[in-house]
Amino acid sequence: MDRARVRPLALSGPMGVGKSTVGRRVAELAGVPFVDVDEEIARASGRSIPEIFRLEGEVGFRARERATLAELLEGPPRVLSLGGGAVVDPETRRLLIDRAILLTLDAPVETLLARLGPEQIAGRPLLAEGDPAARLRAVIAARAEAYAEAHARISTHRRTADEVAGGALASWNRDPVAVALGERTYRIEVGEGARRELRPLLQALGGKVLLVSDDRAWPLVGPRLDDLELAGRVILPTGEIHKAIASVEAIWDAALDAGLDRRGVVLAVGGGVVGDLAGFAASTLLRGVRFVQVPTTLLSMVDASVGGKTAIDRPQGKNLVGAFHQPSGVIADVELLSTLSTREVRSGMSEVAKTALVGDRALLEDLERGERDLVRIVRASIAHKARVVAADERDLTGARAALNFGHTVGHALESHAGYERLTHGEAVALGMIAALRIGVSRGLTPKALLARTEALLSALGLPVDLDAEPLAEALPRIVSDKKREGDAIAFVLLEDVARPRNVRLTLPEVRAALGV
Repeated sequence: MDRARVRPLALSGPMGVGKSTVGRRVAELAGVPFVDVDEEIARASGRSIPEIFRLEGEVGFRARERATLAELLEGPPRVLSLGGGAVVDPETRRLLIDRAILLTLDAPVETLLARLGPEQIAGRPLLAEGDPAARLRAVIAARAEAYAEAHARISTHRRTADEVAGGALASWNRDPVAVALGERTYRIEVGEGARRELRPLLQALGGKVLLVSDDRAWPLVGPRLDDLELAGRVILPTGEIHKAIASVEAIWDAALDAGLDRRGVVLAVGGGVVGDLAGFAASTLLRGVRFVQVPTTLLSMVDASVGGKTAIDRPQGKNLVGAFHQPSGVIADVELLSTLSTREVRSGMSEVAKTALVGDRALLEDLERGERDLVRIVRASIAHKARVVAADERDLTGARAALNFGHTVGHALESHAGYERLTHGEAVALGMIAALRIGVSRGLTPKALLARTEALLSALGLPVDLDAEPLAEALPRIVSDKKREGDAIAFVLLEDVARPRNVRLTLPEVRAALGV
């Protein structure tokens, strides 16, 4: 069995779309069991689904459904056919997105009704009264956001069960990550050769495409993307020092000259700087056009390409002018990382370590054991960030703020070094040490966690000697941090692995904690 098929496949969609027919065929092709979840609920309860609804109401049925799914998702790989309303429950939907590959099947209302036939229509409470077509359209419209939150969407209209099953099996094998944001949900294709999904993605989006890359990434990866149809291209100079308004203006002008309209797509191919610039330009061009990320560095794959934060730097600090603008898709092809230097790979591993420390104990333990499988590392890091972004897209609840662990002091060191002496990942590694030392000084962080982190970062080839850095000179830059409130600066400290704590500290408090 393909190793990607370690998660079950769950098929969702409205009545009559073909979930059971397609599901059985996929299960047959994959050599795994097929389970109709409604039938399993009825078998386990000894009651029919209508009886459960009558006796326990929808709340009771959804609780049974959620519990049944939790058990099924713990077992070996299998194909699950869901009831039409299963994903409407937010808790059930999160469970499926986290622990399964969730595919939404769809078809026009007329096709669905033709498949159901008069007898089934009459027996369906949702369709029994009034015009069935109008009722079904209303049901689908009410569930639109829930159905959109899936790893892929496949039409069953005018397609055979074998054709649909083949597409479902291909999606299952690719094991994409979904950033669940209602009808703005997007997918991240992760793997070796994932770039093969770029052309189909751009064709599905439609519209003219403007490529944005830099003079280091494009000569290296451009030959691997030579089948793209582009309306224009912008090749920017490489480096953080060019993450400025002049670069954004170059993208705007190229897009307008190429005739991009609001259906246009800005395609970012490069590291985090290219992604930030292209995303910010896309967020403001014509009041917002779509963009797609193809990260070419480990750092940008596991962090900057996911989540929709876009920005440029100002003389006062890093990422001070920007916007939230989610991509329409991300292609994380680990084969593109073969062009990176050892230092660049190490820099990316800093963000992986950060993700593990703030939210993924299993990933942390894997890293400590020497795990270096880039596909697994990238997918695990992206999956964690996708969950956080789905829960707190715009940094309003504090959940997403945890991803800033190490970045407050890290950005200050990076900026003070002129974005040249330290890479972003190296600066974040030092920033994590700073945050842990602050936590220890305040009695919040165990000393053992500081030592554990120093050991991990050292093993990854990252700097940990904070005392060797010009902290006294760099720290004043934290007062320009975009997350400050008055004189207080936002810091993420750790009570333990996967237990971040958001605190606010003044510059004197930070100096005292770090002894500078």
